[in-house]
Formats: sequence, structure tokens, C-alpha cells
Amino acid sequence: MIVTVGKNGAIPLPDELCQDSKLSIGDILLCTVMKDNNSIKLEKYEDQTLSDEQIEGHGSLTRVETLNSKYFE
Repeated sequence: MIVTVGKNGAIPLPDELCQDSKLSIGDILLCTVMKDNNSIKLEKYEDQTLSDEQIEGHGSLTRVETLNSKYFE
């Protein structure tokens, strides 16, 4: 699947992807840049109890948030 990265690194997740992978708003994801540097692997992180500060401090984590169209203008 190819998606366009928006402002501030926003990546839209199509509804079918969220349903298939059982992702929900608020889930914490581990983001891994693949060897080709052209793709990113997103997987649900094992510890879903982290604070926003802990997520930011990790460097490779993100939280699934509601899509805001201003990030893609």
C-alpha cells in the first residue's frame, strides 16, 4: 500500500487497514524504516500503557490519532 506522508509526518491509515490489523484510535505503534528506505513497517507496540512523553522519548513510536485534514493541505 502506498500513502502520502503529510505535514508533521502524518500518515493516513485507510479504514480497511485499521479493520484488518485491528488498529484503533489511541493505539501505540512501532515504526520501523525498512532496508530500502522507501517503506515503513507499522506494528502494534506491546506496551499500550505509555504516556505521550514516553512515546516521544522512544523515537520510533507513534499513537494512532484521528485524521486531521490540515496535515495534508
